[in-house]
Amino acid sequence: VQSGSAVGVVVETGNTTEIGKINQALQSVEQQTTPLIKKINRLNKQIFQGILCLSLFLVIFTTFRYGMDWHILLSATIALVVSMVPEGLPAVLTMILSVGVHEMAKEKAIIKGLPSVETLGSMTVICSDKTGTLTKNEMTVVDVAAKEEACVLSIMKNCQELKTKEEQKTENLSGNPTEVALIRHTETANLPLKKIEAKIPFSSEYKYMATMHAEEKGAVIYVKGAPEVLFAKSTLSSAEQEAWSQTAAEFARKGQRVLGFAYKKVDSKQELTHETLTQLTFAGIAGLIDPPKESAVKAVKECQQAGISVKMITGDHKDTAKAIAEQIGLKHTAKVLEGIDLDLMSDEELIQQVPIVDVFARTTPEHKLRIVKALQKNGEIVGMTGDGVNDAPALKRSDVGIAMGIKGSEVSKQAADMVLGDDNFHTIAKAVKEGRRILDNLQKTINFFLPTALAQGLILIWALMLNRPLPLSPVQILWVNMVTTITLSYALGFESPDPEIMKRPPRDPKQGILSGYHLFRIIYVSLLIMVPAYLLAMQFEGQSLQQTILLQNIVLAQAVYMINCRELSKPSLNQGLLQNKALFLSLGILALLQGMVIFLPVGQQLIGTVSLTMTQQLLIGANVILLFLVVEIEKGIMNKLFRKKEKTAREYSR
Repeated sequence: VQSGSAVGVVVETGNTTEIGKINQALQSVEQQTTPLIKKINRLNKQIFQGILCLSLFLVIFTTFRYGMDWHILLSATIALVVSMVPEGLPAVLTMILSVGVHEMAKEKAIIKGLPSVETLGSMTVICSDKTGTLTKNEMTVVDVAAKEEACVLSIMKNCQELKTKEEQKTENLSGNPTEVALIRHTETANLPLKKIEAKIPFSSEYKYMATMHAEEKGAVIYVKGAPEVLFAKSTLSSAEQEAWSQTAAEFARKGQRVLGFAYKKVDSKQELTHETLTQLTFAGIAGLIDPPKESAVKAVKECQQAGISVKMITGDHKDTAKAIAEQIGLKHTAKVLEGIDLDLMSDEELIQQVPIVDVFARTTPEHKLRIVKALQKNGEIVGMTGDGVNDAPALKRSDVGIAMGIKGSEVSKQAADMVLGDDNFHTIAKAVKEGRRILDNLQKTINFFLPTALAQGLILIWALMLNRPLPLSPVQILWVNMVTTITLSYALGFESPDPEIMKRPPRDPKQGILSGYHLFRIIYVSLLIMVPAYLLAMQFEGQSLQQTILLQNIVLAQAVYMINCRELSKPSLNQGLLQNKALFLSLGILALLQGMVIFLPVGQQLIGTVSLTMTQQLLIGANVILLFLVVEIEKGIMNKLFRKKEKTAREYSR
């Protein structure tokens, strides 16, 4: 049973039911690693393969050039591999994603898997239900047009799914908002509540519901549903149908949800079936208003500014859908596609139509699935909302399936990637913003991580090529990679979003981890860390002192460059610096750990360091300040060049 109600004997429960089978199938889907983590793992593999080739070359070169002992070569090779492979990076990125998921949960967006965080930041289209997501889901009857008003009111009160009692007050009613609104509208009419003898529950497939009630002579069938469906089943002439259609359209143009009402007198022995519902007497129509949420209107505008197209998919009349879409602020509302239009279209025709249509009316869950597929064929990253069992295929097919936490079925929640705790479109917009923030912070972390690894590798290669002792021991390299780098990387995961983050276009999922500009920065920053640090260390005598100066220089350069990486293209010393408490915590922990390693005998013995004088510390400080200033100046120069290029392009396009 997928919908409706019945009386029967239960013979199987749980996973052996049809819904249980769907649930099992959804649970059997394996959780995938995020595309970004896959790219990082692939990058690590490529780096490792490159290092193996480089190590082989160095072994051959140093053996033939200097006749270096194999024990020294083995130690040097291990140090080179450890220094240049950013083994801690995937763990740090996963940690940042997990922190982001926790932050989204605070905003009532429950993310079920880490890949969804990444996809949210790249989403280009959101397909949303109307009722309860974009609108308040607070129905009120505002217009009634009736041939027999008393009959319409009786159908409103009796043809319904709610289990009500004659003495029950309408303010205490709960359940389907449409049903509640209809019953409340009949409150002053003082009509009797009739016992339901048989019922056909509402379904989006046939768009009506019917109930049968006993009378003194025979029985009566009450029907309510989409007016055009009831017209076809009624005794109305073509002219009468046209007149009622115009009235219904007039209601719909005001943004009202329109329901038709009809009845049929039958014999008491008559069974209630779909085939029984012919030759109905049409009684009238009612218009119900469900106003848009103010937060949804703002969220739609915010998404549009972020380059995300918002589409509304509803079961309502096309005029109602169009009116609500205009109130919400959707862009392409001139054309509305109905379910019947979709049925007549081929997949190729639908692929051509979906980019230019934002409103879909009189649709079914099957139509949702076709719309998702068509959008994806156009290269869109699609988010789709849904709450019913039948929505599960569309939710599963979409790039980000979004289920309703309040009114959603368990099956839809299982199929979805994200569950809205408040069924609010505004929460989707907040989740997109958070997803973009996380992607930005991941990019900052990658740009921070790699220069240190490259700098250490270059120092080791330089020393081997010149037949000098290892500038850093394997233990010191591990200290830099697994302790200081990870400690500092953690802080970048808590950076606040860029104020312009929702005014940028979505991130291209095909975009590589590093752009050419980022590679340029990684290389020159590596050299800025390596060259001054190595030259300074070589000014002093003693391998332990040289290694200590080099280690301290690299660690402090990391700390400074981490502040540089707060903003990849803007000045880093801004107001946001004081808002990131994790940054100061990380710097404090690093200062404590590094102080123990440099100045405490236990730390010196473990890591192989010696104490540094004030003069040596000041010289190291000068090196890292130089690094910070060069990176900030480079950002300013590149910003001016990019702005000049954009201005020239705009002038050329006029």
